[in-house]
Amino acid sequence: MTNKSADINAISSNARGNILAKLKAEVSGADYDKLPEEIPYIYPEFSHEENLAQFIAELEKNHAQVIQTTKENIAEVISAELAALNITTLLCGEKCYGGNDVHREVINGLDSNIELQPYDFSIDNNKELLFNECPAALSSSRCSIAATGTIVLWPDENEPRSLSLVPSVHFVIVDANKLHADFARLIEAEQWHDKLPTNVVLISGPSKTADIQQTLAYGAHGPKALIVLLLNS
Repeated sequence: MTNKSADINAISSNARGNILAKLKAEVSGADYDKLPEEIPYIYPEFSHEENLAQFIAELEKNHAQVIQTTKENIAEVISAELAALNITTLLCGEKCYGGNDVHREVINGLDSNIELQPYDFSIDNNKELLFNECPAALSSSRCSIAATGTIVLWPDENEPRSLSLVPSVHFVIVDANKLHADFARLIEAEQWHDKLPTNVVLISGPSKTADIQQTLAYGAHGPKALIVLLLNS
């Protein structure tokens, strides 16, 4: 464990302890001395390869599909997956049209029978288009977390949050080089303590619920399938 990692975990532990102390101070009649001592969890030090394996394993455990690919092959992979699902329309944010090399590979390389629908419309007047005519969507990600198999999205006007919440199939591009070991290290690396995003989405698999008879069901609301396009090159 490095000193920096120890400092991060110490800050997290102290913050949690302060919150619990304030809550306990406001509740009378409870004997907190009988509670077991809280031992903060410290995520182990792993290599990048070990963290990557952990990330993939956690995603697959949560019913996500992980496809390791390259930016040169990403359009071919998306085309093949859409064909297997019999889907011919792909919703994508305007970022795809003015984005980086990966986005341009997707735009230029998709099969000709696939219609790219840019998300350049308002929800209020186009609910039929968003909810019924676009069964699949593509979004990018900002980074990811190995410990929990979590993908971090940072939605904006060019790539709205609805891309990852509404269509039944969600394709998301994840750069393996932007993988953080755990949430504490993500906060430190991304400097969220100074510039916390106003809108962030954390995804660890397709949508699921256990509200009905306490039976876990996938795809009850939001995407029924999460296809992770892992760029690892």
